[in-house]
This record gives sequence, structure tokens and C-alpha cells, in this order.
Amino acid sequence: MAFYRKKKMGQPSEMTPGEAQNRLEHFCAYRERSPKEVRRKIAELGLDEDAAQVLYDTLESDGFFQESRFAEAFAGGKFRANHWGKVRIRMELRHTHGVRTELIEAVLEQIPEEEYMAALRQLLAKKIAQLPADDPLIHQKAAASAIRAGFEPELVFKNLPQ
Repeated sequence: MAFYRKKKMGQPSEMTPGEAQNRLEHFCAYRERSPKEVRRKIAELGLDEDAAQVLYDTLESDGFFQESRFAEAFAGGKFRANHWGKVRIRMELRHTHGVRTELIEAVLEQIPEEEYMAALRQLLAKKIAQLPADDPLIHQKAAASAIRAGFEPELVFKNLPQ
């Protein structure tokens, strides 16, 4: 059971660097974190700039977070669990988590092509099965759904069942 100190409104945080380090170690150990998430959490704790940078460097050198490890876990998880396409994964990694472009491309190349295509076909078949068979826009709606999920439009249209 975890115990948390309630922060009183209007009072600045009086957390020592040691307490902040313990808290951040737990934060990073819970699941993979991006460097941007770690910096955001450090800022929330209200440490001065120098202490914040030392803490960030310490956590990074101790292996509590690593950008490449985060990117691999994020991309694999979003593809396998949420059935996201590469376009959406790329966008989330770049804009939300600030991951470097070359690292994103390397991680996306690790997704097996046959699994990727099978996921796309499965998503299209599932969406077509959900729509009424007499709907004249059935293929357009299925394609739009797959594109929203982050699959490349040219792949979607190439793999639409006729």
C-alpha cells in the first residue's frame, strides 16, 4: 500500500534531492519512460535547475530510462496491443514523446512486415463485418478507419477486400 503526502494548495514543494530521486526511480521503474516524461516529472517536483539536471543525468546513467528502450517498448506495445499503424506510432513518438527521427525509423523497421500486413487485413475485415452489407460506402468507411488507426493509405487501398 502506498502512502502519499498531500500537497497543500499555494505552498511550494520542499522535497529534498534524495526524496526526489527515490520518487523518480519508482516513476521510471514502473514502466518505460521517455526522456521528455522524466523531465516533465522532475519539473513537477519543483527542484532548482542544477539539482534537476544532476538528477536527470544520474537517472540516465543508472539506466532508469533510455530513449531507445522506451521507443522500442512503445512501438511494439501500440502495434501489438492497440493495433496502431506506423504512421500513428511515428506521430506519437515524435510529437508527444520527443523521440529522435532516426530512432523512430529504426524502431518501426523492427515491426515484422508480415505481422503488420496481417494486422491491417484483420482490421479491414473486422470493420467491413461491422458495417451493414448494403452500405454503398462500406469500403470507404473501412479504409478511413484503417487510416485513422495509422496505416499508410496506399497499403490500405491495396489491401481492401473486393
